[in-house]
Amino acid sequence: MNIIFLCLGTRGDVQPYVAIGKAAKAKGHFVAVCTGETFQGFVEENGLEFIRCSLDLMAVLKTPEGKQVFEEGMKHPVKAMKFARKVINPLYRKSMTDFYNACKGRDIIVYHPKAFGAVDIVEKLGIACVSMPLVPIIYPIAAFPNLAITTKNLGSGLNKLTYKAANAGAESSNIKDINEFRETELHLEKRKAGTYMIWRNKEPLPMIYPISDSLFPGVLEFKNNVFLSGFPVLEDAATIDQETEEFLAKGAAPVVITFSSMPLKSPQVFMEKITKALRESGNRGILIVGNSGMQMKSDDTILLREFLPHDELFKKAKGILHHGGVGTMAAALRSGKPQVIMPFNVDQPFWAKRLYDLAFALKPINETDPTEVFIDRFYEMEKEACKNRAKEIAAILEMENANEKAVQYLEEQVKAWKNR
Repeated sequence: MNIIFLCLGTRGDVQPYVAIGKAAKAKGHFVAVCTGETFQGFVEENGLEFIRCSLDLMAVLKTPEGKQVFEEGMKHPVKAMKFARKVINPLYRKSMTDFYNACKGRDIIVYHPKAFGAVDIVEKLGIACVSMPLVPIIYPIAAFPNLAITTKNLGSGLNKLTYKAANAGAESSNIKDINEFRETELHLEKRKAGTYMIWRNKEPLPMIYPISDSLFPGVLEFKNNVFLSGFPVLEDAATIDQETEEFLAKGAAPVVITFSSMPLKSPQVFMEKITKALRESGNRGILIVGNSGMQMKSDDTILLREFLPHDELFKKAKGILHHGGVGTMAAALRSGKPQVIMPFNVDQPFWAKRLYDLAFALKPINETDPTEVFIDRFYEMEKEACKNRAKEIAAILEMENANEKAVQYLEEQVKAWKNR
């Protein structure tokens, strides 16, 4: 089987595809990943073929203009839209050509919904394809609404409608370029935005959510329409550095705090609050600063690091405070340690509510909450019921074999397509 993964976004967007691709290669399949140049080293160090895509979102976000739009886009929507039209959309158009060239000669395309043109390409090439959104945001279900619209349950009928509305608008800002690509390069007729979100030429589009079905008890619509493989696991080549190991060895297990690429609104105000909360609750802490903006010098009780491997570090923590990104959340669940989510945007409020409702996480908090709220959560991490619930979900995830299940699903889809 010759597999091509098309994915765009951050490290968290790319890593699940690499994890599944690595498992597929171990089974003897040929695997390539087409994504932004930022991830060339990451893809290749995991033994997969890298194919460059013109749209490198991580590189764009590092530019002064891109950084400003990313961090303050909600404050300046007009500026954000102008930047998208001027910079992002032309790169999306170039990427469609990159994807098309990368997909020729493959047996199956597995793609992130951000990879516009993917289903248009399989329509032209006549090969198998699988949509792989990283969060449950595409297939319409009655159990809860589209997480990009609201986390409030609107009732089964309205819940389903939120998905249809979101899917219709998903490609709206890029449909002109998609249709130009269809006409000039694929020699296909124009189509409407959202047409191929869950359908391929009037047939259901195979879809994987690389998440655990243990987080969705009772959501029967997934069983027949979406394959939930479990959270993909990638053994990280990065290790914990010597200074961090020494810090861990010098005292009690610390609370680990990480917000990944999320920027805090008032980083130094929050820094003062979180360090006070750690000290007043008698905790040590490790702060992975990422793009948060937090700055201070490490001391005997609080260590700052730019980056640390989550899976390895979380297992040595007392508990974890994080932003609720799906990759970080999965690592926290696997660790078997108590967690609390401080969500920022997109899918993070959904996961914060979902895990709290299932008792897999403590009640969510906000950046602006008073110090006492953070102190309370740190004390709650010590309760036996909280620790036991964290161990329960970790044991469930350990048994899932997510990577292998995802590869098996891809094999089945290729076989079914060839035998149709």
